[in-house]
Order: sequence, then C-alpha cells, then structure tokens
Amino acid sequence: MAENVGNTQPATGTGGTAATGQQDFLDKGVDYGLKQTGHGQSASTTEKISDGVRSGFKKLTGKDVPIQDKQ
Repeated sequence: MAENVGNTQPATGTGGTAATGQQDFLDKGVDYGLKQTGHGQSASTTEKISDGVRSGFKKLTGKDVPIQDKQ
C-alpha cells in the first residue's frame, strides 16, 4: 500500500486556493511539530489534528483554546 506520507505540498481548498492560507496559529503549530518529527502531512490532516487538540483542550479545561479557528 503506497501512502503519501512524505507529501508536504499544500492541499487545495474548495475555492481553488491553497488551504495553508486558511490556517490559524494552532494549525501552523501542529504543522511545524509534524515537520520537525519528519511527518509531512496534508493541510486537511493538519486541520483534523488541530481540531482534535481543540476538542481535547476543551474537555480537559472546560475552556476554548484562546486561538480562534479560521474556517
């Protein structure tokens, strides 16, 4: 099975623009952390991971992440 794990190219969003233009600081932080560990991911995967971080943070603290999500 061939996975595109090493793909660091930005995925295109619904408007034909690069999805990286819609990343907030949390998305960029997750993307940076993944790249530092050698795991290049698509922008949609990075978004899913950052959404999971937001959800876990809210469950743990009962508060929203102080970084607003760009949608």
